Amino acid sequence: MATRGLQILSRLREAVLTGEYTGGMRMNEADLAAALGVSRTPIRNALSTLGAEGLLDYTPNSGYVVRTYTSKDIAGIYEVRATMDGLAARLAAEQGLSDAHRGIIHKIVADGDELVASAAWSDEVRERWVELNHRFHATIAEAANNDYLGGLIRKARDIPLIAQLRFRWFDGEDLLQSQQDHTEIFDALVNGQGGRAQALAYEHSYRAGRRIVTHWRKHEAKRPERGERPRNAA
Repeated sequence: MATRGLQILSRLREAVLTGEYTGGMRMNEADLAAALGVSRTPIRNALSTLGAEGLLDYTPNSGYVVRTYTSKDIAGIYEVRATMDGLAARLAAEQGLSDAHRGIIHKIVADGDELVASAAWSDEVRERWVELNHRFHATIAEAANNDYLGGLIRKARDIPLIAQLRFRWFDGEDLLQSQQDHTEIFDALVNGQGGRAQALAYEHSYRAGRRIVTHWRKHEAKRPERGERPRNAA
């Protein structure tokens, strides 16, 4: 996709993620092209990409509309996710970590300590933490040795809007708290403390969801009325 097309895609994605384009809003190609001062071709390409990402729904003969997620939806998603993450941690602790899983998680926690010790917050630190966090939770899910649970966890983590928002409002203080959580969860896993591992992992995921819900409610409060035409997303 050409540079201009990527810019249009980024602007439209941002408008959806910030709630400027509210759930249920029809994404009319002509209106968007006029609002952004471009031809319909980059708009059409961007809408197709956002549809593939799951941020828009497509209906034949009607076109694209913004997929609706409310703060209640997000809270419900994270209630389920926190429960599954807690269960995975309990199973992994009760079965005992293999040497391989123990080594992987130990390295992840050590790398997280280095990020916190740097006392800096930047896009690079965020990207590194996203990678470490993903590996931390994926390793625990694998260590739980329950393929069905692992599949459900992956499905919950790949919900489009959640995947995009997970670290949107994440900062240095959140990094410190999350790293402390990872350290405590790892300690519980190593010591075979199933109940403690479950409670810690549940709270860790629940807190992440609460942060997103809090910010999403702010967007809901200032969203345009349903049915309004898309405006310039600059």
